[in-house]
Amino acid sequence: MTVETFWWWSQEQKDLAKRVNKFVDEHIEEAESYLWKKQLPLPLIKKIGAEGYFGSAIPKKYGGLELGATGTAIVCEQISRLVAVGTLFGGSTFGGLHQLLKHGTEEQKQKWLTKMASGESIGAITITEPFAGSDAANVMTTAVKEGDNWIVNGKKRFITGGGIADRYLMYARTSKDPGDRKNYSHITTFILEKGTPGFSLEKINSLIGLDMVPNAVLSLEDAVIPDKNRIGPVGKGWNVMMAGLNFERTMAAAGTIGGFLDTIRLLFHYTTRRIQFNKTTSRLQGIQNEIADIIANYKLARLFVYHLAKQIDDGQEPAIEASIAKNFATEAIRDMGLRAVQVLGGDGLTKFYPVERIIRSAKIGEIAAGTTEINKYVTYRMASRMALYTEPVRFQWNEEVNAPIRSLKESKFKGLELNEENILKVIAHNYKIHPGLYMTPDDVRYDIGGSRGTILEIFKALAEKELIVTHHDRAGKVSLVKATYDGLRKAFPKEYYRWFPDWYPDSEKF
Repeated sequence: MTVETFWWWSQEQKDLAKRVNKFVDEHIEEAESYLWKKQLPLPLIKKIGAEGYFGSAIPKKYGGLELGATGTAIVCEQISRLVAVGTLFGGSTFGGLHQLLKHGTEEQKQKWLTKMASGESIGAITITEPFAGSDAANVMTTAVKEGDNWIVNGKKRFITGGGIADRYLMYARTSKDPGDRKNYSHITTFILEKGTPGFSLEKINSLIGLDMVPNAVLSLEDAVIPDKNRIGPVGKGWNVMMAGLNFERTMAAAGTIGGFLDTIRLLFHYTTRRIQFNKTTSRLQGIQNEIADIIANYKLARLFVYHLAKQIDDGQEPAIEASIAKNFATEAIRDMGLRAVQVLGGDGLTKFYPVERIIRSAKIGEIAAGTTEINKYVTYRMASRMALYTEPVRFQWNEEVNAPIRSLKESKFKGLELNEENILKVIAHNYKIHPGLYMTPDDVRYDIGGSRGTILEIFKALAEKELIVTHHDRAGKVSLVKATYDGLRKAFPKEYYRWFPDWYPDSEKF
């Protein structure tokens, strides 16, 4: 299958895309066969390991290919086309990779990264518990230090690749102190090895969309983990957990878009051979619209993912973009699945065409690796701290046009004496421009100038006289102010606030 490249890719990256694409094309039938036979695709996993693709993001000194974010995204996009295998590949390849790279000792890197690169060791991440899902800090599994070991008790669930994995990146609570919990210093990270006494497989879930992908519940009863398997300092597990999050979400998005092109080709193949109403369904405008929308989402999702990968390769930490990419890709492929089933009609409901499983697997993507809601929360929270998005939009009343318009000109109140009368006028004037909005202390200061401390003292005096109302932040400080009706009357006569469009007749004013 032809691979579409981007102009900023290096020749090495373009060659990689062709190579891994060829490998996947040659093994699609094998992957599909395991699905129909209901067998774990472990032999195919070993073949991928032999090609070195598990080491796509691992430095060469540890046996990896060191392909960077772009090269790794290329591998993820293609390998994800292999049913079941792509999910296991992603979970194993990035299960703890950046955590080890950033927080592991050299001895740990030599031991684990080399096994990861060769595909010898399949990995899994164990964060989710019965009480900890999106609230990842609410870990109840405990680890207590005894000599050179840690005694671990608890359970982990929804562990992709659980059971067949050899290593498990695990987070356990190592402090009960409320202060540590408040500061996210109550968690420590460990690598748990299969075969550890006290560590057992409790259940394999059968989840929607995870055909032939084990999803496990793990049990730990006095499991003994040596301290040498601890990743990072005690109590710094939250920092370890967050390491590489942007990278992982980028690769999750790259894996999600892998099946797009296969599906688009199937839709063209099907609709140009399906006759209804004496013509191929490809000639029906509704069908064309559905396929056009799928192509648009594919193009947008793929462009965004590789733009994001380039940002990471350039040394950036695009947290907002990573969350958006993950959300957009999963929602786009869910939408594609729904449209594809509709285009194929009854055939789309059967398992003989691979479109019905797209809907099921897409739903997994909206939950796993950070829910859609969590990614939206991250997007908003990060954006709310960036001046790029939060710089105030300034409006002034323009007398020439007799309307409020965006303006960077100084307010007519600029430089006036800081007293109750003038501060009240500034706040009341804001009602004329923004009837439904409060002002921040910085908004008031921008309009009139002067000391912020003095302005806050005047706020207090005006509030005591019930000429303004104040809103306080969590720390109890004044964060927003607005004039009361008494304040509006005291600041200006009622004519000051009146405004009518030119077409409204004087006879109807009262």
